[in-house]
Parts: sequence; C-alpha cells; structure tokens
Amino acid sequence: MASIVFLFLIVSLLSLKDQTAASLSYSCAYRNTSVQFTLLTSAHSASNSASSCSLQQCNGTSADNQTCSLSPTPCFDYRTMNNISYCAPGVDCSVLQPCDNVTHSCASNDSVCIVNSCCSPSAVCLPVLTTEFCSRGWRMTGSMNSRRYFQAGSILVIGKVLVTGGHNGSFALDNAEQYDPSTGSWTTTGSMSFARTSHITSILPNGKVLVTAGHASSGLSLDSAELFDPSLGSWTTTGNLNGARFGHTASILSNGKVLATGGRNGGALNTAELYDLSTGNWTTTGNMNNARYDHTASILPDGKVLVTGGYGSGYLNSSEVYDSSTGLWTTTGNMHAVRYQHTASTLFNGNVLVAGGKDSSGTVLSSVELYDPSTGVWTTTGNMNNPRLWHTASVLSNGKVLITGGYNGFNYLNTTELYDSLTGSWTTAGSMNVVRSLHTAFVLSNGKVLIAGGYDGTNYLNTAELY
Repeated sequence: MASIVFLFLIVSLLSLKDQTAASLSYSCAYRNTSVQFTLLTSAHSASNSASSCSLQQCNGTSADNQTCSLSPTPCFDYRTMNNISYCAPGVDCSVLQPCDNVTHSCASNDSVCIVNSCCSPSAVCLPVLTTEFCSRGWRMTGSMNSRRYFQAGSILVIGKVLVTGGHNGSFALDNAEQYDPSTGSWTTTGSMSFARTSHITSILPNGKVLVTAGHASSGLSLDSAELFDPSLGSWTTTGNLNGARFGHTASILSNGKVLATGGRNGGALNTAELYDLSTGNWTTTGNMNNARYDHTASILPDGKVLVTGGYGSGYLNSSEVYDSSTGLWTTTGNMHAVRYQHTASTLFNGNVLVAGGKDSSGTVLSSVELYDPSTGVWTTTGNMNNPRLWHTASVLSNGKVLITGGYNGFNYLNTTELYDSLTGSWTTAGSMNVVRSLHTAFVLSNGKVLIAGGYDGTNYLNTAELY
C-alpha cells in the first residue's frame, strides 16, 4: 500500500512542476465531506464544513524551516502534535490516511502524524518520503553509536558507509559501525583487532576494506593492517607494514595495489610502501624526496599520485609525483603557500584543488590553489570565505567541491561552502546543524553528503547530518 501511495505522490508532484502555484487547485472527499484544496504562493489553504485552516509555505529562512526550501513544487510547513516541523509539498488529501486519534501514530513506520494538514478535522499520516521533494541544505540523520574523531571510513560497494576507530576523548577505539542511507540509521559491526586512530581505510577491488596503521591510545605508532569483509561483517589481520606510521596517506593505484606514503613515527617519514591484495604483503618502494606527515595524496588522471605539503623538517610547499610503473618519485611545481592539514580534491577536469590548512607562522589559511598535471604548475584561485583546517572536502556529482566545518584558529566552525571550477569562486552552502572539525565526509550514491562525528572544541561527537 505504501509503495502505491508513494507512486501516486510522485506522479502528482511531477505534474505540479509545470503549473503555477497560484492557479493550482483540486478537490477531494474525506468521510463524505468535500474539501477544496488550493495552493497559493504565500499559503496553502483548504476549507470544509468542519474546519478551516491556513498552512504556511516554507521560505527557508526561519529557524524552523531552514532545511525546507522552495522547489519547483511548493513546499509547506507541516507540524506534529509535538510541534516537530516537516517540509513537504501539498499532497492530495485522498491519499493520506487518518492517524490514530488517541496515540497520534500511523500504521506505517514510514509516515508521521500531522495535525495541521488542512485536509480534514482529524490528523493525517504524511509519508516521510514526500519530504525528499523539499529537503534542501543540512538536516540531521541517525547518530553513531560511539562518539569519535580522527576516525576513518569508506563507502562500501553495497552503498553503506563504514566508520572505524578514532578517539572518543579518552582512548582510541577498536569498534566499527555502518550507516544505511535507506534507513538513516547506524548499526555496529565487527570490531577491529587493534584500537586505532589517525589511520586510513581503503576500498580494495574485491570490495573489502583495508585499514592501515594509525596510533594507539598511548600514542604509539602502529604497523598493523587488517581487512573488513562486508559480507561477513568481520575483520581479519593481514601483513604488517614495514614501518609503523600515522598521519600518512593511502591511495588505491590503477593496478589495485595500495600506496602508503610518509606519516609520523617519532619524526616525519619519507618512506613509501605497497600492499598487494593477492599476497597480503607490503613491499617497500621508492622513498619520497621529502619526509612529510599531515600531507595529502591525490590520484591524477594518468594514474600517478600527487603528494602535497605537510610537515617534515618544517612546513612544506613542495609537491612530488609517484609513478607506479617505475616506483620512483619526481618533484613537481611548488605550491604558492606552505600548508599542512589541508585538503586536496581531484576535479572532473583532472586538476587538483588544494584548500586551507596552516602555514609556518601558525596562520590558518583561506587560500586555495590548483595543480595542472599537464604543466606541473600551481595557480591560485578564489579564496574560501573562511580560513580553515581539520575540515573536509567532497567532490559532488555536479563537479563542485563542498567544504565543511573545521577550525579557523579561533573558533570551531559549522559553516560550509561550495567551489565552482567554472568560475573559480566560492559560495556559502548553509551552516551545518553542529559545529565540527576532524570529522569524516562521504558522498553517497544518491548524491547526498554524509558528515559524521568530529570535535566541536568541547565535545566529541556521535552526531551525523546530510547535505
């Protein structure tokens, strides 16, 4: 029944897109009472013999409606008995079932009881899926079972998100959990063999997840690695790295091997090594020209790996490229700014966008630059609206880059912004509901971005939200 109703809603809502809100009206019957249902640009109203009401259209500016924005279908502010706000289009009254008059609950777990629908004197059940037509900006989703920052995670081949380890403010974690976008909830899964933070996860060609190194609660660097099998929900240990490290990078090469670079074990490292899934072993490869940690690594269109910045003998602006066919590193153009704890994103055109971080004076940066693999040259582009480090950067399905949260040197941030490579400029993308840094970000198969965990300057977070 729910799927039939939702199919009806999709057809109805798509038909609204080509009509003006001011002229649209229809009528339906509810318990032998005729209801005239009219959509207006300023309000959604209906009347019947028993009651009359006006339902406010969402404008996306009030505190209650900040995630309820205008769309081709007019969206309205529906309310529950507890005054919880839901943003959804005007729905034909004939498809909405009445709520239980006593409990104000719905027979379907996928619906919520709305008391101000204007469809009838009684409350009705609004399918939650209808809110997908109107939801814009940031909204909260299910919270993780554990508070964590400095965690690592990956999107599994089945579309779920795996988050592993991290720190809860007291100790490093060995637990892991999965987020299901279809339900918006997290479930625990098998725990790793080692508690670890500042580690890296990588999705292998066979769908398993490789976790590499990191450090323990004691701060001791780890050389261990292990594999997560999504089909079993369990972990198995695999070959140890040749060198313990954290603050490193791990990149999936075109040949399926994993390249681990640099990191820290007492001091900064210039070593690199390769993981071979077929043997479960690590082998050393050419050393980088510079020891570095808290750097970035990006896969270029030709399959080579670009490493940028970080901290070694000092704060770095150097970059170098790894060629898996030779196992050698070659230096390339220097960035205009020294930076570490920055982000790097490979754009659809093959260029690499580097944003923010901190320089040798301790200044948190708003500056941004682009690397062109065809020339090996860096050029500056538009600055972010906010300086930040410990933020995330996600390449969206439309090619834009979403930057979220972080720290500006004075305050922890909930601000977000979008980079448009066509204009070289940034626009604000609304504020997250929660201030956070050192969090993780995942671009889901449905195009939404999941933000999870982090630190707000006082609290270690288990909350998550969607853009």
